[in-house]
Amino acid sequence: MSTSVTGPAAKPNGANGANGSNGVNEAVEAIFSSEDSWQELNGTLKMFSRTLKVVTDSGVELYNVTDRIKDLVKSSNIKAGFLVLSTLHTTTAVFINEFQAALMADVKHFLERIANKEHGYLHNCEDCSDCERKNAEAHIRALVLGHNVTLPITGGEIPLGQWQSILFAELDGPRERSVTAQVIGV
Repeated sequence: MSTSVTGPAAKPNGANGANGSNGVNEAVEAIFSSEDSWQELNGTLKMFSRTLKVVTDSGVELYNVTDRIKDLVKSSNIKAGFLVLSTLHTTTAVFINEFQAALMADVKHFLERIANKEHGYLHNCEDCSDCERKNAEAHIRALVLGHNVTLPITGGEIPLGQWQSILFAELDGPRERSVTAQVIGV
C-alpha cells in the first residue's frame, strides 16, 4: 500500500526569483520539476538476490543484459525500491548506455586506446607481479567503466530512458563470469 503526493518541489536559496532576474535563477529553476512525487510505502522490506552467469566468447566484448535484469526484477515481486547490480570480477564492468553497434565499436576502440598491452604495465611484468594473465589493461578499462550500478524500481519495473540499456563488459575473456543482483524494497 502506498500514498503518493505530487506537487511543486521546494526550491533552495533564492531559486523562487526573489533575487532578481540576472540569468542565474532561470538555470536553477530548470533543474526542479513540478512533477516530483513522494510516496509513503507500507509493507515489509524485502530483499531478493540472484547471481547471474555470463559466458563470454572473446577478449573484449559488450553484452546487453537489460532483458535478463528486467525479468529478474519482475520475478522479485518488489514494486518499489532499488536494484543493485555488481560484477564480481576486477576485469569486468557494468554500466548504462545505448546498445547500438557503431557506438559499441567506438567504446571498444576507446578502451583499446586508453589502455593496451603495449603501455608496459608493471602488473604485466614478471619481475614486478605474480599475475599470470598479464591483464593490467583489463583492470584499467574496468576502472573507467565501473563495477556496479544502482537503479530505482517503481511499479515493479526499472525506469530506463528510451535509449538506455544495462550493459556488461568482458575485458579479459573469454571466461564464465558472475554478476550479482540484489533487489531491495517493498
